[in-house]
Amino acid sequence: MKPSVEAYTVALPWYERDDFQRLWELAHDRDEMPSDYDVWLAAALSVMNAWLARGRALQIVTIRPEEFLAWLEAAGLPNTAATRLKYVECKAASAGSETSGLGISADPSALTGSKT
Repeated sequence: MKPSVEAYTVALPWYERDDFQRLWELAHDRDEMPSDYDVWLAAALSVMNAWLARGRALQIVTIRPEEFLAWLEAAGLPNTAATRLKYVECKAASAGSETSGLGISADPSALTGSKT
C-alpha cells in the first residue's frame, strides 16, 4: 500500500521579522529559543531544508501575535513551544486550509482537555 499524503506533510511555525521580538518577549520558554530573528531564521531554514530533503511537504503557518495570544487566552494555555506547535497544527487543519483533510488534528478539546 502506498503511503498517504499525511505521511509526508509537516506543519511548521513561521514568524515575521516585525512580530518576532514581541512573540519572543511573551514566550514563557524564551530562554530556550533565540532572541535574535536572524538566528531563528537560519535555524528555521535549516529545519525546513532537512524536512524537504526527507521528501516531506511543508505547511508553513505564520504565528501572528494578536490571534495567537487570543487563542492562548481562550484555551487557557501557556505560551510554550508545545502550545505553539498545537496552535500551528490547529491552524493547518482548520477549515479552508490547504492541508484540510490531511490528518492533522484540529480538535479544540484535544488542545484544552475540554469539550466545546
